[in-house]
Amino acid sequence: MTPEAPLAERLVRVNFTERCNRNAAGVPVVPPEYAADTGKRVALIDVRDEADLTGPLGHIPGVVHVPLADIARIPQVLGHEQVTVLISNHTDRAGRAAMFLEALGMKYVAAMEGGMSVWKAMGLSTSRLTLYKGRPLKKLEAPPPPPADGLLTKEMIATHVGRRGSVKWMTLAAFLMRGRRSCIDGRDDHGVIGTPGGDTGELALALGAYEATTGVELEQHHIDALVQAWVDTFGRFYLHNDTPTINALIPQLRADPRLTKLLEPLSQPMQWRTFLKSPPAEAQEALLDWYTKPAAMGCGHLRLMTQHPERYGVRGTLVPQVMRAFWTTRWKGAPEPEYVVLGGSHGEGAVVNVTLDEALWTFSKVPLLSPSVDGLQMFVNHPQVAKELRSHVAEFLLRVESLLPAVPRQRSALVDTVYEMGQQHLGATVGALAAGLPIFEVQFHAGEEFTVTELQQADLSKRAKH
Repeated sequence: MTPEAPLAERLVRVNFTERCNRNAAGVPVVPPEYAADTGKRVALIDVRDEADLTGPLGHIPGVVHVPLADIARIPQVLGHEQVTVLISNHTDRAGRAAMFLEALGMKYVAAMEGGMSVWKAMGLSTSRLTLYKGRPLKKLEAPPPPPADGLLTKEMIATHVGRRGSVKWMTLAAFLMRGRRSCIDGRDDHGVIGTPGGDTGELALALGAYEATTGVELEQHHIDALVQAWVDTFGRFYLHNDTPTINALIPQLRADPRLTKLLEPLSQPMQWRTFLKSPPAEAQEALLDWYTKPAAMGCGHLRLMTQHPERYGVRGTLVPQVMRAFWTTRWKGAPEPEYVVLGGSHGEGAVVNVTLDEALWTFSKVPLLSPSVDGLQMFVNHPQVAKELRSHVAEFLLRVESLLPAVPRQRSALVDTVYEMGQQHLGATVGALAAGLPIFEVQFHAGEEFTVTELQQADLSKRAKH
């Protein structure tokens, strides 16, 4: 019997299956956003001619080059279970290659829809430098054993950041239109822009700042309308959970008399995953009661905000209201609310601040850093990008004043409060989840050059103010 794959690999395959579709020609395709979000567990393979890689469209940094004539090697080297995305100028060549590899027995292979022409049009990072010749096609290797104390060192982080594929780049403008704020959580495998709680935490922060500024408490119908306006304005809206929380929740759901009959047919993980993400209408109100309880929140930041609102300067019912609005918006058919399930428990060995040595502007390229370091994890926080994005969130609230019961007397008061509360929230969450961990800053200089500096605990929020 073939041994079961590790949880992280199974989740990568499930995520691929959910994002992969077949176009009118029957070709398996994934959107460019999927390729941009992938981590090191997904093979990105460019099947174009070598001249194309340094041509006008360039190539994705970190991609492996396997020309079309040699693609039969891919399953021989990677195996039939490896999640693989093929890339060409548009979709045609990669699509033909994906169909061929499926015929050879590969189970999780697709073409990137639109190819490099769409990737570049989206503002995603490209390179026209000659591909690194020493980056061969090879099977994913098991990570080395972690250090006995489970802590990351400056040298380990420098090696990780310098490794091709650990960092992806996106212009700030493209990120505003197509990106998502992921949580600082270290269990993501792909490159992230990390802020406490991701998009859900940022909206809860902004609403808390609004209430503190105006003295007016928002009701559920206000927040429902604001979440819909958020996805109409910003697009993707990220919320995550994790497998330990879901596994602990399932027995409680089975014991709920409102759900018992509906849950009887569910036995397989994929059945549960589908049900919990897209339940039938008759189950939704009961699930909302559970989803808004702290014990069902796999995001530590959102759970702490709900359990200890006094530490965050918000009322305890605010996060559950935002969670309810997220799910009702999603269940009405909106495609933008994105629910991500992270695998395993927390095992972070460091906190890492990611910054640039220059002031951001609309077309600055910002680094998306993978929190997964050779089998270890790290909290990844982007204070500089977060501050810039928070100014847009505050402006968003001021521009949807028709949805709000009151408007701040001074625009600057709301913006200032969002910034101040953001530092309060970061300090409260990192203090609870990362107490005693080493803290580092990875600062990028003029492109992909970087330095790694170890910080003191007190430096974390101080650096985030600038």
